[in-house]
Amino acid sequence: MLLTVICPAQQYDTVLYRTNGRVDGYHLALLPAGGVSKGLLVFIPGASTEADDMMKETDLPVKAQAAGYTVVITYLSNRVFFDSANVLQTRLEQLVKDASAKYKTPAGKFIIGGHSIGGHQAMIYTEKAMMPGSKAIKPAAVFGVDPPLDMKRLYNGYQRVLAAGAGGEALYVTTRFNSIYGGPPEQFPAAYEAASSFYRDAANGGNARFLKDIPVHLYCDPDVIWFVNERNIGVEWTNLADTSACIATLRKLGNGKAELVTNLGKGYLPDGKRHPHAFSQVQAPEFLGWVAEVLKGI
Repeated sequence: MLLTVICPAQQYDTVLYRTNGRVDGYHLALLPAGGVSKGLLVFIPGASTEADDMMKETDLPVKAQAAGYTVVITYLSNRVFFDSANVLQTRLEQLVKDASAKYKTPAGKFIIGGHSIGGHQAMIYTEKAMMPGSKAIKPAAVFGVDPPLDMKRLYNGYQRVLAAGAGGEALYVTTRFNSIYGGPPEQFPAAYEAASSFYRDAANGGNARFLKDIPVHLYCDPDVIWFVNERNIGVEWTNLADTSACIATLRKLGNGKAELVTNLGKGYLPDGKRHPHAFSQVQAPEFLGWVAEVLKGI
C-alpha cells in the first residue's frame, strides 16, 4: 500500500510503503524544474539512514536535481535490509518501475547506486537485472560509495571487532547473518556467496560476473593510516579490500568501464569528524560528469 504526498512548489514527492498497516519504508523524490527529466537516479542510503540524514552528508541529490535529473532516495527498515534480501530486491524492482512511470523519466536513462550496504544492494539489483530472463529494469550504470561487497569478508571482519571487545553494529550484523545464512561463512559458503555482490572465493567474483558489460563506479577514501590509527585494522578488513578486488576482477573480465574512484582525505561526517566511510567523499562535478557521459549515448 502506498501513500503519496507531493509538494509541487518544492518539487518533492514522498511515498510511504506499508506492510500489514505498518510503515516499513518510503522514498523521497527530488523532481527537476519544469518537469522534464534527463534521467532517473536511484540512491540507496546505508542501513538505518533516512533520506534527510543522507542529504545532510552529501549534496549529490540536490545538485543532481538542479542538473535536471529525477532523484529518488529510498529508505528501507533494517528488518527489510537484513532479514530478507528477496523482499528488499523485490521492493527495489517495484520502486524503479513505479518511479519510472510516475515521474515520466526517459526510457533507458536510469542509474542506481548507494552508500555502504546500500551500495551493495544496488550492485545486487544490477546483477539480478542483468541475468538472463530478468524482468527488472536494467540500469545504464551502477555505483557504490565504500560498499561492503563480500559478505564473508564482512562477517569475518566483524568477528575481529567483536574479539577486540566492541559490539554494536558488529554484534547485530553477525547475529543476523548467523540467523539468515545458517551460521558462519566457513560452514555455509554457498549462502554467503549467493548473498555477495562480489565474492573473492568464487570464479570471476561470483555474482559480480554479471557486471562485465555495464559501467561500474566504486568510490573509496583509501586512508589506510586512519584505519590503522582509529580502528586498529589493516586494509584487508576494510571495504576497500572488496571494492578494489571487485574492480580488478571486472577489468580482467574485459570491463573497461569499471573504475575505482579514489577520494583520499575527502570523507567527513555532517558533524565535521573525519571518516573515510562518509558519503561526502564523492565530488559532485566528477559524479555528474560521469552520469552525463553514461547517459548521453542512450
